[in-house]
Amino acid sequence: MSLKDYTEEQLKEIAMIDVAFELLTEQNSPEDYSSLLSQVAEIQGLSQKRKEERIAHLYTQMSLDGRFVNLGDNRWALRSWYPFEQTEEELSQMMPNRRKAEKEEGFDDELEEVDEFEDIEDELDELANEEDTDLDEVDEEDFGDETPEIDEESETDEDEETDEEESK
Repeated sequence: MSLKDYTEEQLKEIAMIDVAFELLTEQNSPEDYSSLLSQVAEIQGLSQKRKEERIAHLYTQMSLDGRFVNLGDNRWALRSWYPFEQTEEELSQMMPNRRKAEKEEGFDDELEEVDEFEDIEDELDELANEEDTDLDEVDEEDFGDETPEIDEESETDEDEETDEEESK
């Protein structure tokens, strides 16, 4: 049944998804979603506000309804126009490669930032190791393997003095 066969009252009562199906059947060609939504809203006499409220609802219904197929780039068609295998091929061919490339570029930017931080961390680690090495060399130079000689006589004198102080 064509949309022309319905009365104005019947068109207002029909579900938006059914009107979209009839429109695509009559046009016999894929249609942009925004254009299809505008045509459905015009046929059903929807106000601009009501049309805006129903945008997501119609899109969701079309996505779930097996009669429709999304060809990519927001273009919709009837599944009956395409064999199932051809539809999948068309979908993969119609997907814009530039978007994928943009995502990959963005991902590469993140990797470069991480690499930059890793480079900075590596440089800081090298500097810290050099400073540790320098301090070790200084420590070895100052103290070396030599042990200081202790004068035993001076120690005994000190011990005697402390003993005398304690006895007082």
